[in-house]
Amino acid sequence: MVVYIEYAFLENSLFDFALLSLSFLICKTKITWWKTLISACVGGVFAVIFPLILLPQILLIFLKIAVGFLLCFISFPRIKNKKEWGRYALNSGVFFFLTFLYGGALTALFSAIFPQKTPIFLVALGFALLSALTLLIVRKIYQKRTVFQSIYACEILYHGQIFALSGYLDSGNLASKNGVPVCFLSPDIFYDIFGEEILFQAEDKNNEGEGRIRDEMVIFTMSGERRVQLFRARIKVQIPSVESRQIEVYFTPSKHMLNREYQVLLNAGIIKG
Repeated sequence: MVVYIEYAFLENSLFDFALLSLSFLICKTKITWWKTLISACVGGVFAVIFPLILLPQILLIFLKIAVGFLLCFISFPRIKNKKEWGRYALNSGVFFFLTFLYGGALTALFSAIFPQKTPIFLVALGFALLSALTLLIVRKIYQKRTVFQSIYACEILYHGQIFALSGYLDSGNLASKNGVPVCFLSPDIFYDIFGEEILFQAEDKNNEGEGRIRDEMVIFTMSGERRVQLFRARIKVQIPSVESRQIEVYFTPSKHMLNREYQVLLNAGIIKG
C-alpha cells in the first residue's frame, strides 16, 4: 500500500484543526486561529511520523496522550492563573472525548462498508455531519442551562390560598398595565387559581368585586395583536441575593407556556420593583 505523506499530513491536520475548534466552541473558549492552525500542523506531522516510532505499546499510548495535551496547549490562549489551567484541562478533556468519539463512530460506520480503505470524501462528509450534530446537541444543552439558571421558586397568594410554582424570569417581558407588571401563566395553572372567578365573571359581567377581572390590555405577538384579560394577585419570588417580598402583579394565561420547565413567565419589573 502506498501512503502519500503530504495527503496524510493534510488530512490529519484538517481533522485536528476541526476537533480543536470544536472543543473551543463547546467550552466557550476564545479561538486564536493562527495558534490553532500551528497546533493542527504539529498534529499532522506527528500523525505522519508516529508509525515510524519504535516503542513499547504502553509508551506509544502515553506518547499519543502527551501530544494531545501539547496540541491543546499550543492552541489555548495564554494561561495566567489557576482558573485558566482548569479551563485548559476542561478543553483538553473535551478534545480527547471528541477524538475518541469521532474515531469510534466513523470507524464503526465505514469499516463494515469499506474493509480496505474508506474514500476520504466520505470520511470528511461523515466528520462534517457528526460535527453539525454535536454542535446542535451542545447548543440545546446550553439553551436548557440558560433557562434553568433563570428559574426560581415563587408563590402566588390569592384569596388566602398559596400556590407554589416555578417561574422563569424573562428580561424581555416588560408588559405592564398602569404601572403594574404583567406575568403570564400556563393555562391549566391559571384556571386552577382563577377558574371560579372566571365563571362568576361570565355570569355577572357588571360585578367588579375583589379578585375578578380588574382590567384588560392588548398585547402584540408574532401572529398579531390580541386582547387579554388580567387578574390581579400577589406574588413572592425567591431570588438569591434579592430580598423576597410580596408584590401585586397582573396574571394572564398563555398557551405558549404549556409543556415548559416552568409555569409562570415572570416580568422583569419584579426585580426592578
